Formats: sequence, C-alpha cells, structure tokens
Amino acid sequence: MTSSGTSSDLDNPVIERALVLSGGGARGAYQVGVIKYLNELGWIPDMICGTSIGAINAVAWGSGMTVDQISALWFMYDRKKIRRFSLRGFLNTLKNRRKYSPPADIRSIRTVLETHIDIHALRKSKTRILISALNMKTGQIRYFTNKIIDIHHIMAATAIPMVFPWQYIDGIPHWDAGLMANTPIAPALALNAREIIVVLHSPVGAFETDEPKTGKQALNLAVEHMLIGSYTALLPDNTWRLTPNAEVFDTPRYGSPGLDLSLNDVTLRIVAPPEILGIESMFNYSMAQAKKLINEGYTNAKMQLGPFLA
Repeated sequence: MTSSGTSSDLDNPVIERALVLSGGGARGAYQVGVIKYLNELGWIPDMICGTSIGAINAVAWGSGMTVDQISALWFMYDRKKIRRFSLRGFLNTLKNRRKYSPPADIRSIRTVLETHIDIHALRKSKTRILISALNMKTGQIRYFTNKIIDIHHIMAATAIPMVFPWQYIDGIPHWDAGLMANTPIAPALALNAREIIVVLHSPVGAFETDEPKTGKQALNLAVEHMLIGSYTALLPDNTWRLTPNAEVFDTPRYGSPGLDLSLNDVTLRIVAPPEILGIESMFNYSMAQAKKLINEGYTNAKMQLGPFLA
C-alpha cells in the first residue's frame, strides 16, 4: 500500500466490529480502561481507528501489547520531558517572525514509541489499524493502515498543531488530524462495520451539560464542543428528509452511553466520561491522572456497555 491511502487491502473487507479512539492528549489514558474491559469480555475488534493519542493506543493494542503493557506505557510518560511546553514559550513562538519553532519537544515520546511499539508485529496484525494525519498542504485527512505504519506516521498523527513539530511523510508536512476528525468514525462507517464502539473523551454529545457560569467553564465547554464536532457531523441524519416542513431542525443525539441504536443495520455504542474533564487534563501526563482515567474508563465501560455486551 502506498501512503496515499489507496489499497486493494481495503476493498470489500469483512468488518464486524470496529473500535474508534478519539484524540484528547493525556485524556487518552481513559481509553486504556475501556480497552481493558473489552478485552476481559473477549470483545476483539476487527478494526481500530485512532486519531492523535487514540492513534498511539490503537497501534499499541494492534501490535499485540497486553493491557498491562499499554498501561505501563502510560506510566512511563514523563510530563516534563514530553512537553517542555509553557504559555510563555508558546507566545514567544508566535512573536518569532523569522522561523517557526514549536514550543514542545517530543523526542522522548519518539524514544518511548521506538522502544516499545513492535512495528513488525503491527504490520502482521490481523486487526486492521487505521490512524489519521492531516496533509498540511492540501488540508486532506489521510488514513494509514498497519500495512505501512511506521514511527514517523505515528508521530505525524500525534503532532498537535502549534505545540509539537509537524512530521514529514513522503516529503509532505503532516500534523494531528484532530482539527478535522478528532473522532475518526468515517472509516468504520465507510467499510460497513456492523458494530461500532466509539470512545469519547468528552461528555458532550453523550450527556446533557450544565450552562457555564464562569469564563473558565465557558472555555472548557467550547473546547469540548470542538472535540466532539467531527463525530456528530459524520453521523447519519434523516432529520431533513423525515421532517421537511419543520421550522426547527435538531440533529439527532447519537451519543447516549450504551445506546443500542441501529443506523442502517449498524449498531453504534458510546463510552464517555460523565463529566467535563477540563482543558488541563489534556496536558497532564502525570501517573496520578493516568491511573485515575484508566480506572474511570474501565468503570464507565462496564456501566455503559455492560448491559449490551456482558
């Protein structure tokens, strides 16, 4: 397969189960808890689609790492070494008119990935792994399968715009596709997956949220809406066809946790945290938060998916 994303491997594949892993920075530890629960049930996906941090978790599970090994991978993260990021450094970057220099250093992330992700095993995986990156020149979202994924593809998929340095694939600059497809459900729908589990990092779209009372709460909610936007925009919507003469059109809510909803013979189920985690959680790679989110992901998955899968 070429890195253009076209391959006979994707022609009429048999996909029964698909797992979709959203982006969300350090919130990605939440997905590990969900994976732990699915693994205990024996719910093994035929395909995993991941954006940003979801791409790392996707290739980790796809390469054969156990849940304990993936958890350990999270505990290896050194927040200071990974980010080396400050608001002052970011503002200085914006003021620099000569040459763009990203304020964060991700060399330690690359070292962790090179040390612990078995690319050879990933290439041979029976589970189709797709990770996304954004072509900076064309604005096109590109999906790469495990048949060609290498470390530089993973680094491109996780290169948060304006924070981490973009990466080159075939000489073309790419960065995190979370700007446009933070929840990469499109491949699962396009390849006719029969059962799709989507892991969100936000309660928005899954739970009704309170009206913000402070500026910080309003900012947090705005960020949550941006994170969830690509997911809600890509879901099928018959509102206009079924009620063509309506004066108000409310798009359907397909986010209720554990919802056993049929969309043209596709069963879609959601796992999501019940409360807004806050902007800070996206940059907090501490072991304490990782453990907390892994536990919450497991508990939420058990409560929200258990009635349907157990």
